[in-house]
Amino acid sequence: MIINNPNRYAIFVVGVATQIVFSATFLGLPAASLLLRSALDLSTGGLALMLGAASLAVVFVETPWGVAADRFGERRVLLTGIIGTVLSLSLLAFATWQEAPLWVMSLLLFVAAASGGAVTGPSGSAILGWFGERRHGTLLSLRVAAVPVGGALGTVLYAWLLSVASPFIAFSFFAGLCLLCALLVWVLVFDPAKVAPAAHIHRSTFRSGAIWRVATSGFLLDVTQFLVLTFSVVMLAEIHRLPAITGVVLVTVMQLAGGGFRVVLGICTDLIGTSSRTIAVRMLAGIQVVCLVVFLVLPQPAAVAGSCLLIITGIASCAWQGVHFTHIAALAGARSAGAALGLNNAATSLGAFLPQVLVGVLVEANDWPLVILLLGVAPAAAATVIFPPGTRTQSAFMARREVS
Repeated sequence: MIINNPNRYAIFVVGVATQIVFSATFLGLPAASLLLRSALDLSTGGLALMLGAASLAVVFVETPWGVAADRFGERRVLLTGIIGTVLSLSLLAFATWQEAPLWVMSLLLFVAAASGGAVTGPSGSAILGWFGERRHGTLLSLRVAAVPVGGALGTVLYAWLLSVASPFIAFSFFAGLCLLCALLVWVLVFDPAKVAPAAHIHRSTFRSGAIWRVATSGFLLDVTQFLVLTFSVVMLAEIHRLPAITGVVLVTVMQLAGGGFRVVLGICTDLIGTSSRTIAVRMLAGIQVVCLVVFLVLPQPAAVAGSCLLIITGIASCAWQGVHFTHIAALAGARSAGAALGLNNAATSLGAFLPQVLVGVLVEANDWPLVILLLGVAPAAAATVIFPPGTRTQSAFMARREVS
């Protein structure tokens, strides 16, 4: 039963705001990595250790945080995770000021990211508990769209703070933002009335073939997405001889348009019915496959056509997350949505990490066509087959009596 709480829109706004801050804190840092390396006098290997620690932390903790949210409530888990992030970032800021050893700073960034992992899944399940199912696609798409917004904001803030100040000021600033989020959660976020799931319910969730198929497809689609978003600039420069600034502009267009399409698809699938989520995800994956295959067979002089194909691929690779996360939450049900969202977050985080590790090795050993085929075409094609169909339910037009 959905409770018509007048405070629920404030809960939604706080959930989106905490996601923006978490994304800014941890996704904005890699884009400013050169400034961080210079400020801390790190080697390339040392920089990779720090950033890799943060990336791997999210992979390991997302599912446990989701299970904890189902078991103990989203409010308690959000407060625990955000306060842990505040403390870790504060210690990291002090460590950079004291020029602590690299392993100390890497460990603190690992703990900060692991604590911040409490935000992604529980902030989504907190939203779901207060709204009817015909709003879930729209609201989760808006919440997922906060990820690229936060990443872009974090890139600007880190670049500015590391340029005009120091790592101590930068990490202290983000610790302050996280503290503000903790205060907002403490004042405004409350859990809807629901029965904590027994252990066997979580076991059945993790034994569900459909749940694992959604998570696996998320992993595969994120491999393609981060290949395109991370390496489009390099591919256009090396294959089509375009200047780097052109690639940067194109990637920005991909992210902004893709974020907008996330919200549009969420609204459309709520209006049409939940079975349309399967169509949307498979269609977007198929678009990526077709565009990347055509990109591979284009002659080198076709730079404009190649750029247009990568833009379409990038937009499609950024547009599927909202309906994808809504689908896995619906399959799991309200009592274990946190665990399912956590599993999906872990899978997509691993998928985002993989291209950064493999592309350099594959490009040196072979060439871009093989990389695009293995890390772009193949994962997206597999996702079209693996993503499971949804159950047919009422559309929003037919659900007028639902309290939402």
